[in-house]
Amino acid sequence: MNKCYILLKLYDRLRAGLNITIADCCGRYEISVATFRRYIAFLRGYFGETCGRDLIYDAEAGVYRLKEKA
Repeated sequence: MNKCYILLKLYDRLRAGLNITIADCCGRYEISVATFRRYIAFLRGYFGETCGRDLIYDAEAGVYRLKEKA
C-alpha cells in the first residue's frame, strides 16, 4: 500500500471518531513503528491547522484519537 492511501485511511478513521492503535495500524498496513509515527505527526499538524482539533495519544487507553482544542 502506498503512503497516500494509508494516510487517507487513518484520516477517515479519526474523522469517524474511531481510535488508532500502533499495533493494529502497523500490522494492517505493514509499516514500521517509525513510519507510523511520521504519519501521525503529519496528521497531527494537519488536524491542528485545518480542523482546529488535536490528535492526542491517550496513554491510559493506548490509542490515538482526536479531541477539540482547549
